[in-house]
Amino acid sequence: MDKKKFIQLYWKNYIAIEKEFTKTLEYITLDSDNYETFSGAFIKLLLQIGSEIDLSAKLLCKQYNKHTKLEDINDYRFIIMGADKDFGNTKVDILQHCNITSFKPWESWNNNKNPVWWTAYNMIKHRRMEIGTIGGIKKDYYKFANLKNTLFALGGLYQLLIYIYFVLVDSTEEIKVPIAGSHLFILSGNRWDTVKFYQDIAFFVDTTSGHLFCETGVY
Repeated sequence: MDKKKFIQLYWKNYIAIEKEFTKTLEYITLDSDNYETFSGAFIKLLLQIGSEIDLSAKLLCKQYNKHTKLEDINDYRFIIMGADKDFGNTKVDILQHCNITSFKPWESWNNNKNPVWWTAYNMIKHRRMEIGTIGGIKKDYYKFANLKNTLFALGGLYQLLIYIYFVLVDSTEEIKVPIAGSHLFILSGNRWDTVKFYQDIAFFVDTTSGHLFCETGVY
């Protein structure tokens, strides 16, 4: 796997999913008061995100250990946490203006447990019409396709992909060239506090001087 294939096969898919998620925010405000709001749109998104997480976690594990056998998320946890003990403490910061500033999608891995949102994804995938308990809450499994689980799952996917990209570029000893920026997230904590995350880039020409200028920003 090289950077170009990663961008084409993984990162572009992420950006497409992120755009689809942000469209839901036209109707459901990104606010912790709306965490439990469930929707058919979130069912679709959570299934997409969960599938991408499964593929991306396998890819990251293979970057750390090419010969490892991988069966499920418990194997991913063992390999990834063994390679980077700070993975569970990495924060996903939200760029949009809301009362949710950051979260740690993989924090439960610090205690050898899988995230609630991952359990929700699996139950929605396999037992959607049943009733069950996740994270101490009992209800129809499909109702766990809510804003919080979808947001945290998307952040978990974003974190995996940034880690993969870092490993790919670092292994070739090349300058950390930017990829198309997320409009929703950046990482923080540990090594990520010193990394500049690229967002939208705009060029414009000063008509007086004729000089070309570049600005970056987020919406």
